[in-house]
Amino acid sequence: MKILPILISFFLFTSLHGQDTIYARKVIHKLCSKKYKGRGYVGKGDIKASRYIASQFRSLGLKPVNRSYFQEFSFPVNTFPGEMTVRYNGRELKPGVDYLVDPSCPSFSFKGKVEFIPLQELNDEKHYDIKGVKLRHVVLDTFTPKLNEEAAISLRKYFGDRQKNLIIRLSNDKLTWSSSPELSNRCIITLKNDIFDRSGPSEFEITVKNRFYRNYQSRNVLGMIEGLKHKDSLIVFTAHYDHLGMMGKKAIFPGANDNASGVAMMLNLAAYFIKNPQDYTLLFIAFSGEENGLVGSNYYVKNPALPLEHIRFLVNIDLMGNGAEGVMAVNGTIFPKQMEKLKSINDREKYLPAVKVRGKARNSDHYWFSEAGVPCFFFYLMGPYPHYHDINDKASAVPLTNFSSAFLLFRDFIVELQK
Repeated sequence: MKILPILISFFLFTSLHGQDTIYARKVIHKLCSKKYKGRGYVGKGDIKASRYIASQFRSLGLKPVNRSYFQEFSFPVNTFPGEMTVRYNGRELKPGVDYLVDPSCPSFSFKGKVEFIPLQELNDEKHYDIKGVKLRHVVLDTFTPKLNEEAAISLRKYFGDRQKNLIIRLSNDKLTWSSSPELSNRCIITLKNDIFDRSGPSEFEITVKNRFYRNYQSRNVLGMIEGLKHKDSLIVFTAHYDHLGMMGKKAIFPGANDNASGVAMMLNLAAYFIKNPQDYTLLFIAFSGEENGLVGSNYYVKNPALPLEHIRFLVNIDLMGNGAEGVMAVNGTIFPKQMEKLKSINDREKYLPAVKVRGKARNSDHYWFSEAGVPCFFFYLMGPYPHYHDINDKASAVPLTNFSSAFLLFRDFIVELQK
């Protein structure tokens, strides 16, 4: 007779700790599907994803804000919707696997030899004495630092400002891409070091087709659950839904961990709180433009749909793919009282192995809110996961270790904040 209560308890436990993971998997697979083209700015992948998120808000029962689930805005961004071909000594290379094109690259076409320069440091003149040599296309050695602004100044100093130089940077690092709001006059390609033969010929055939938008139209997605007692007091959940999209027609950057997983967590929280309404009004915002410089959240802070001063606390969620080592709370040192609540919950319930603390950081969408005086945390899970801003951050790759436990911690934290 004791078996039945045990089974009931087991299924209740499984439902509580597993059903949110099932829904999360569904959301992540959907957002990472080819239909959404990496949720970037090629083929309106971001807009398609925004429609899906709005449909989830609607089906869960969240209300639109100011009669719409969308907040429209625009920003400059460089994209690569067209041809993307790199051949080295007759061998066609794979985009995202063998090479990356700098996100600020213009349309570019080249066929011929490229000179190799064995550099130790790009900004160290004694290793870079090529004054008077009219170089147009070069290969830089693996010791070259990343082409940041300081390095770009050195390139202009030695190469001049010729239009559309080709610079091939060899790298031993993992190929990690990004987005750019700017358009360069150089084609910079990062090539895996083990592909390049320093002793042999360096014949390249390169075609890159870009499209630069001065005012790309995107949108944030908003939904709310009205509070039972304090309707004008807000607790806000945010997660960016955009990612890097496509580099040419073959390389897709799915962005499962970054940040389909965060959207999945936010939707799980929305699903719970629609069934368990709180005293405070809960606002859920899925931001676009995060990968292009936190532009969606910046736009919202400057044009809030609901007053910023009504926000009692904001929780920004990113990188929820693996919590094997616990959770990090950015801004934890800035808001010690809230941090103490979070830690005490985890100490009591043993949800996650650790709750770690950082100070301020401009690394996600919480930043502009924090700068505007809104109290907030940025949560990301910690655990081994090798894929970041690459073509392998796929839905099938994220383990979602401790995803359910993180959900319970965030849930309890929100409830505790209202006491």
